Amino acid sequence: MVKYLFFLIIGLVLMWLAGLFYFIYDLSQAVAPNERKTDGIVVLTGGNSRLQEAVRLLEKGVAAKLFISGVNAKVTERELRVVLGSSKKLADCCIESGTLAQNTVGNAEEIAQWVAKNHISSIRVVTSLEHMPRALVEIRRFMPGITIIAHPVGQWRPENIRFVSLAREYSKYLVSLFRMRILDI
Repeated sequence: MVKYLFFLIIGLVLMWLAGLFYFIYDLSQAVAPNERKTDGIVVLTGGNSRLQEAVRLLEKGVAAKLFISGVNAKVTERELRVVLGSSKKLADCCIESGTLAQNTVGNAEEIAQWVAKNHISSIRVVTSLEHMPRALVEIRRFMPGITIIAHPVGQWRPENIRFVSLAREYSKYLVSLFRMRILDI
């Protein structure tokens, strides 16, 4: 019995490792996103470059509205505008933010509410390259009928592989897939 349990554990670890290497390979194959127009841009907070990229896309006319999910409730509109580097006019007409999300599932819920409120049928999701697979799984759970374009921020550079960080993100991605496929039947 102990021998079978040992082989089961080894088998599961090997499957997890194979999946992790495929996850890393898949990230390395990411292509630059197209700039096809969508109804809205949504950005998940977590890095300044994400926010600046989302504003750049908005200014370029890729979409008419921008929603920033997961903004710290202590951040004022003025502080956010400074971080974004946007004009007051652009911020007033076209940028909204949400402060309820504490994690990726919360981001997806907050984005779904904004999408429904604004009658949006297509979104461009802006987040980091390694976070994108999990973000898309969670967003699709809450908005299965919405057209989604992934717009990852950052480029794959093999010399910058952070194995522990990628392993953690891959494990969270597996949990998201499990939740979507098993629990959301």
